[in-house]
Amino acid sequence: MIYTIFYLFNSFIIITYPYQISYPEGFILNHIQSIIKGESIYRSINDYPLTVVNYPPVYLYLCAGLTKLTGLSFFGGRLITFLASIFVVLLIFEITRRESDKEAAFISALLFIASPYIYKNSPLMRVDMLGLLFSLLGMYIFIKTDTVKNTFYSIPLFILSLYTKPVYFSAPVCAGIWLMSRDKKKGVIFILLLIISYGIIFFILNYLTKGEFFRHTFLYNLNIFIPLQAIKHYVLFFQFHSILIIFSVFFIFDSFVKRRLSIFLLYFIISAFTAFSVGKIGANTNYFIELIAISCILTGSCINKIKEYDQEKIYNLLLYASLFFQLILFLHIPSFTKPSPSKMDIENFKKLSSIISKTEGPIISEDGGILVLNKKEVIFMPFEFTQLANQKIWNQDKFLKDIKNKRFSLLLLSFDIHYFFDRERLTPEMIENIKENYYIDNKIGDYFIYKPVLGK
Repeated sequence: MIYTIFYLFNSFIIITYPYQISYPEGFILNHIQSIIKGESIYRSINDYPLTVVNYPPVYLYLCAGLTKLTGLSFFGGRLITFLASIFVVLLIFEITRRESDKEAAFISALLFIASPYIYKNSPLMRVDMLGLLFSLLGMYIFIKTDTVKNTFYSIPLFILSLYTKPVYFSAPVCAGIWLMSRDKKKGVIFILLLIISYGIIFFILNYLTKGEFFRHTFLYNLNIFIPLQAIKHYVLFFQFHSILIIFSVFFIFDSFVKRRLSIFLLYFIISAFTAFSVGKIGANTNYFIELIAISCILTGSCINKIKEYDQEKIYNLLLYASLFFQLILFLHIPSFTKPSPSKMDIENFKKLSSIISKTEGPIISEDGGILVLNKKEVIFMPFEFTQLANQKIWNQDKFLKDIKNKRFSLLLLSFDIHYFFDRERLTPEMIENIKENYYIDNKIGDYFIYKPVLGK
């Protein structure tokens, strides 16, 4: 319960915080602004503005609809993420209750909200939690209607999850395989309907955007995969969630021994493989939230199994000692979860806003949100176009020439290029041109302000 209070308190602070917290938030806000203006968000990257939309439209258009009511800010998107997380908790409770009992379901739901990965990623303006909500809701409908042979009702929810974030394919794949194992004909129809529904929507969106939808959401999203990065992330994930994983593995082992297979066993295995995509450059802990949710469900089911054994007192002691140890592992270390925004952060962003609002001409900023909030055009996304340049998908020559010609009035970067630079956010060629043509004028908060060198 203490972690739940932490989560709710932190969520309130973040939802009401007026500035960007996570790198993608500002650029998502820019996409939302484009939607509200009636502009296409899936545009050619041959000229400015150089922006990429890595995500399908569901979350973005939902945010745009709410933002029309609340005004252009991070509030609407963060509120959607927060509400999605609450519904995910309720779904974990309800699914686990169906698989075990209320006590185990209550524990499972609270374990999800207690995870530092959930605490860290919610309720930011990001697509992940809404995608998870659609996936779990689809799975809930699938298992609930299985008895009355209406599993096809889950397909719209699975389609919504895929068009929120394509990485959420574990649930529909799991549902299709599970149904095939029970009723081959029905399973084939289910899979075909799923593929056809997804395909029709895909071709419509791709046609309307002249092929840009495919390029933005797939081609421009194929960042380099680093196996060592995936392994490191998995090791860290296991360190924070070791008891959940042990309970889940025990449940799987027990299910195989007793030949009482659960659909969530299959869901866990597929999701565990899917989470390896965290090795992609730019991926982070948000790639684990689906696996965390399923681990919580299996943990609840495992708790119920443990209660069935003899020596109830001994098993209960071990059970609650293990759960207490898991809560200790969940300890929200500020170096990992990062502290909530402070008054000093607000003051620094006010100073930056004052400088940006008075600056004429185009501005390059790692913080896209501060540009949007100050009615400045976002013309470049550093991380995305650095990856595209590294993969030879985008030619950076024109952009380098613009840096050399000092086209940009300000550069807002989170590092001093003379001592260090983030190779994921700028190419070496960009850095060399910035060194030659820009100087550091000031540092406010986390950001260095670069201005053109005059008379050169």
